[in-house]
Amino acid sequence: MLRRALVVLGLLGAGLAGPAATRAAEPSTGATGSSFSGTTRDGSVLGFADDHVHITANLRAGGRVIHGESFDRRGVEAALGGDAGDHGADGSRDIVGNLLRGGSPFGTHDTGGWPSFAGWPTHDTITHQQTYWVWLKRSWQAGLRLVVAQTVEDDELCRVMKQRSHPCSEPVAIAQQVRVLRRLQAYVDRRSGGRGRGFFRLVYTPRQARRVIERGMLAVVIGVESSNPFGCRLDRGRSACTAREVDRGLAAYHRLGVRSMFIAHWFDNAFAGAALEGGLRGAFINALNRLETGHYLRVARCPRAGQGEQPVAAPKAAIDLIAPYFNGVSALSSIPPPTYPTGKRCNARGLTALGAHLVRRMMRLHMIIEVDHLSERARDRVLKIAAAAHYPVVSGHNGTGGAWTSGELRTLYRHGGIAASTLDTAPALVENVRRLGGLAGRGVGVPLGSDVGGFASLPGPSSAGGPLPYPFRSFRGDVTFVRQRTGTRVFDLNSDGVAHYGLVPDLLADVERQPGGRKALGLLFRSAEGYLRMWERTTTRRGSG
Repeated sequence: MLRRALVVLGLLGAGLAGPAATRAAEPSTGATGSSFSGTTRDGSVLGFADDHVHITANLRAGGRVIHGESFDRRGVEAALGGDAGDHGADGSRDIVGNLLRGGSPFGTHDTGGWPSFAGWPTHDTITHQQTYWVWLKRSWQAGLRLVVAQTVEDDELCRVMKQRSHPCSEPVAIAQQVRVLRRLQAYVDRRSGGRGRGFFRLVYTPRQARRVIERGMLAVVIGVESSNPFGCRLDRGRSACTAREVDRGLAAYHRLGVRSMFIAHWFDNAFAGAALEGGLRGAFINALNRLETGHYLRVARCPRAGQGEQPVAAPKAAIDLIAPYFNGVSALSSIPPPTYPTGKRCNARGLTALGAHLVRRMMRLHMIIEVDHLSERARDRVLKIAAAAHYPVVSGHNGTGGAWTSGELRTLYRHGGIAASTLDTAPALVENVRRLGGLAGRGVGVPLGSDVGGFASLPGPSSAGGPLPYPFRSFRGDVTFVRQRTGTRVFDLNSDGVAHYGLVPDLLADVERQPGGRKALGLLFRSAEGYLRMWERTTTRRGSG
């Protein structure tokens, strides 16, 4: 099965230019003026990075869970209309969204989409596209200079869905999403006057990324966040892969253009245990882990104080409630859920021998190692392997998928790694960026890790400091922003929060008004350089482990 998936992966990696784009009408970004390019006096690039953006999230979970495309050659109406086809005329088929937002599979929403957007996007939409290319462009105009486009799939989540547009092979899904990213680049180029002229540039080396950013464009790194990289599942304690198959799978990803990868995501796999998640999401993931691996998550005391989550498992009544809406979930109804101790615990599963092999192979290929979502025990082991080789690692949305202690973060920074702040309302974002900046040391930037498109809510409206006045000016460059309009809907941070990715500039303008806000923005606007330096360090290390 793995070999067949790798063959398909290679086929999908070829000929990815896509059909010609038409000159369909597109919305305005609501921004005018000139952004910045070039370097600072010391040769550093300027701009902020977001190392966790799911541009292709609509292809996750079989392709019928998150509605809306990041682009369509026929224009915005085709990309962001037709929600009823995925979620039903009244939104009642949005089972995952209803469950993760409200705790029940039942719910409705306005599915009109384009042009009124009466029901979505919202800051907590979870299952609708929030990185339409025009919205991404608006953030680029505000100084976004590097993103890691995280391709994403969790095969068990795909298998339980009753509606799917493609098979549930993670390698095939990743290749399909890379194809979309390349088509998006071609589409933006055509709308910008020709090949190489668009702001959206896929990059494969730090040197290439630096040149792109110096020209004032957006460097886009391809990443993978999936539960079973290369299809390496854990089935009743046994790995589906050999070390040789791992080597072939990693080489195939590298040829495809992948430069950054998570070792685990939601479920235990052949490489490591996954970090526990709390609450409703944690119960949902735990149930899927049972279906995927044959066991519920097993817990133990955490290695350090401040780590872990209260472990949860869905009771039989909850399983019976959701079973009619998902394939195979009814099988859990006859299996007694585990009884967990009260208090925070961590996954008892650490890094396996095959996982250590994968880490060392990634270092030899100079790939970026993402360590979020690993169990605390697995993360400690990866940090030790990387530290022995003086190899940097990344916490791409710090605090998501496992809490970090200050000591662990200092270890990460000491060896050249980087940690990103998740999004929050302006006051909380200022605090978190400055906290990470203080741990990182002088001159180290702090990127964002927005997790947009990753079943994650974005910041809602905030009244701190009073309403954000429009129009506003960019923190760097000479760009003026008015309220962004898509179709007939006008988006306003004060009433909508960060309803889509194009409102990140509005959030940063609100950050600037907060106490300590300009200092926080200074750290953010050094993060593109910080990410590049981290990436450059991977290419100068032998990675022998």
